[in-house]
Amino acid sequence: MNKNVRKANVWLWLTFPIGSLLTIAAGGGVFINGLYRDTPYFVAQAVGQDLISLIVVLPTLTVTAFLAGRGSPRARIVWLGGLVYLVYTYVVAAFDVSFNSLFLVYVALLGCSLYALIGGLVTADMVEIKACFTEKTPVKAISIYLTLLAVLFYFMWLSEIVPALIAGEIPQSIRDNGTPTNAVHVLDMAWVLPSFGITAVSLWRKQALGYTLAGAILTYGVLLTLALLSMVAFMTRDGHSIVVPQVVIFGALFAISLGMLIWYLKGLKSSPAPK
Repeated sequence: MNKNVRKANVWLWLTFPIGSLLTIAAGGGVFINGLYRDTPYFVAQAVGQDLISLIVVLPTLTVTAFLAGRGSPRARIVWLGGLVYLVYTYVVAAFDVSFNSLFLVYVALLGCSLYALIGGLVTADMVEIKACFTEKTPVKAISIYLTLLAVLFYFMWLSEIVPALIAGEIPQSIRDNGTPTNAVHVLDMAWVLPSFGITAVSLWRKQALGYTLAGAILTYGVLLTLALLSMVAFMTRDGHSIVVPQVVIFGALFAISLGMLIWYLKGLKSSPAPK
C-alpha cells in the first residue's frame, strides 16, 4: 500500500465513531417517544428520515468503508456520497431541531461526518479514479441530469420564497415546521445546488474532479430522495396533508438517480486501463 493510499484510508476510520453516533441519533429518533419537541409535522418528517438513516445509510456507510479500505473505487465514491448525506442531514438536525437530549450527538455526528468528507475528498486520488472509468461512462447524460436537478430545485424553492418575500409573509414550509428558517432552502441554494452545477461542468469537460464528485452526488441524491419518500409515508400515517406533485417528483427522482448511479458505476473498473 503506497503512502497516498494510506493517507486516504486514515479517514475511513472515522466511519466507526460516525456509525456509533448515527445509531444513537437515528435510533433515538425512531425508538424514543417524545424525543423530538418540535411540531407534529416536523416530527413526522424527522422520524421518517431517521428510519432510512438507520436501516439504509448506516449499513451502506459501514460496508463501503470496509470495501474502500480494500481498494474499491466504487465503494469510496459511495462512501463519500453517504457522508454528504450525513453532513446535510445533521446540519438540519443541529440547527432546526428543537434542543433535546441528543443535541451533542447531532453536533458530534456533524463534526465527524464533515471532517471525514473533507479528508476523504482532499486525499482522494481523483486522477486515478478518473482513469478507472471507461469511455462508455455516461458523462454527458449525468452532466445534463445534474444541471436539470439544480434548475428544478432552485425553481421549486424560489417559487415559495420570492412570493413570500414580496408579500411580507413567512413561507408555508417554515410555518408548518415551526422553525426560524427552512434549513433545506439554505443548504440547497448555498451549497448543494451550486455543487451540482460545478460537478456538471467539470464532468462535461472530463475533469478528474467531476468524475469523483458525480458519483458521490448521485449517491447522496438516492439516499436523500429515499429519505424524503419515507418522510411522506410517516406524514401520511400521522394524518398530515402532502403535496402530491412533489411526492411524484421525489419518487421519480429516486428512481432516476438510482438508475443513473448504477449506470455510472458500471463504467468504473477496479483499476485503471493499461496504457
